[in-house]
Amino acid sequence: MKKNVVFVSNSVIDISVPIASFPIDSGKHHSTGDQVVITPGGNATTLFCGARLGMQMIALGNLGDDPMGSLWTSSLAVEGIDVSQMIVSADHRTSVTIVPAAPTGEHVFLGASKSKNSGPANMPANWSETIANAGALMLDGWSYNSMGPEVNETAIEIANDADAPVFFDPGPEIISIPRSWTEAILSRSKVALLTYEEAEHLTQIKASPDVMTRIIRDMGADIVILKMGSAGIVGRSDSELVRQSGFNVTVRDTTGAGDSLLASVVFTYLHGYSFEDMVTLANGTGAACVQKLGAGVHAPNPEEIMKVLTNAGISFNLDAVA
Repeated sequence: MKKNVVFVSNSVIDISVPIASFPIDSGKHHSTGDQVVITPGGNATTLFCGARLGMQMIALGNLGDDPMGSLWTSSLAVEGIDVSQMIVSADHRTSVTIVPAAPTGEHVFLGASKSKNSGPANMPANWSETIANAGALMLDGWSYNSMGPEVNETAIEIANDADAPVFFDPGPEIISIPRSWTEAILSRSKVALLTYEEAEHLTQIKASPDVMTRIIRDMGADIVILKMGSAGIVGRSDSELVRQSGFNVTVRDTTGAGDSLLASVVFTYLHGYSFEDMVTLANGTGAACVQKLGAGVHAPNPEEIMKVLTNAGISFNLDAVA
């Protein structure tokens, strides 16, 4: 099986700023002993985690021709992530988000929305070829506003024609994406990943996680992973419903948990793990991630993930691949 994993999404730099607590009030300065973390965030967190799990990760998206864009590409390239097809444009600036994070794990994103319609307007030929030869395609909600629906829809069409599974995580941007578009992408995705709050917005109902995963799966995705934060994960496939509680870890920052978790789901899917193992590794990956400040370069590695599982008394073999 082809193991190249392609992520179509735009780039962002996270500046994680440790603060003592929320709220942040005018005139009241915050200071902690932690250092500010400047790192590629968002989709880059998934790319980092995927590469550390041993997958060949390929980034397709856009960057500004600026120092933050250079930081983004150099940080990923040093870990073997293919950034050669990123489109660098002098007409746009690389998105930057400031992320104040409290010791409780709470955080908030501050910054301009992702650059709308920053391109490409049409699917580049080299991107089409890369997606057609990929083992999996990942899409997120950020790419809708930055690149528009056409490129995303073309990407999923190419992946479907090539029998490459599509993993879709709409993320918090789901509130600004037309519901019809989200449902159309879900209907052509193999795996959908959402937080409970995102699922509420999509379904327009408040129901148990079991019911929520069933409703979303009825929209077309074969597998639904519902991310419940410290409460754990609920996963539903065609034949299984798996519920797992969250692991008992010290939470520092939840910024990159969902992005890291996505990488582990792709990894277990491509390597033929059981559905229960998919949920277990995803749960452990998220728990490993939240123990550190910042996302991106601080995405968990296999040793950190395995430590979470081992401490919970779970025996898991990362080498047991198909």
